[in-house]
Amino acid sequence: MNLELTLHYDLSPGWLAPYIGGLRAGRAMGARCRTCAKVSFPPLRTCHCGGCGPTWAELPGIATLRYRSTGSDGDFALVVFDGAAGLCVARLYGFGPEDRLGIITAATGARPGLCLRPVKGPAP
Repeated sequence: MNLELTLHYDLSPGWLAPYIGGLRAGRAMGARCRTCAKVSFPPLRTCHCGGCGPTWAELPGIATLRYRSTGSDGDFALVVFDGAAGLCVARLYGFGPEDRLGIITAATGARPGLCLRPVKGPAP
């Protein structure tokens, strides 16, 4: 049996709208727990403390690279953002082998993604 299946999804960002909008604009929007005030990036809808319904906090946008990978489709890293808990995957643009700090940059293309450019010199 040979079948071709085409699916088209058009999903609303829902509660993640501030996060998605931030990625498109080059801003890091973290979720602040209403109960314990911990900020998560990427955002968590339910905090580890059990609190729900986060508020939004704009982060400075500086991330420290923890683990880095280079593949045929580009450079990526697990990063942690200043002012927030949580590791996330980011696409790296223009990073040299010694670069360890990145700053968020606006996502390009139809799908928003987390993109970083290197911070040269002291962090802004």
